[in-house]
Amino acid sequence: MYQMFPLLAVSLIVYAVLALTGAAGPLWYEIVFVELPMVSGETWSVSWGDVFLLASMGLLFVELLRATKTGSDSIMNHALSVVVFIVSLLLFIIVKGFGNSVFFLFLSMTFLDFMAGFIVTTVTARRDLAVGGGGA
Repeated sequence: MYQMFPLLAVSLIVYAVLALTGAAGPLWYEIVFVELPMVSGETWSVSWGDVFLLASMGLLFVELLRATKTGSDSIMNHALSVVVFIVSLLLFIIVKGFGNSVFFLFLSMTFLDFMAGFIVTTVTARRDLAVGGGGA
């Protein structure tokens, strides 16, 4: 059951709650999370948008690992990943608060998730056919 749920949907829900409710402020992703002094003398400012993207990349990594599995849960996961991408694309284009670089990079992750799942599933199915004697 949990294998079919796309993890990037969690990031989408978190972003949507923060953007639509305005609970963290209208530009929450620009608020500085931490400033770290560097050896070079510069200060590295990490914003909440950076933290969001880092967490989303971690979820994307897990999704890419899950893309290598086969089965009905995996196919449903790929289908739901397409839905997450389409919803993200529509939010980016239509809804105020989603048309920024942070959300665009997240949108790119959702595209990569569903494309990787589709490609890995196709290659795996082709390999299974070749091993089973049904491939060319």
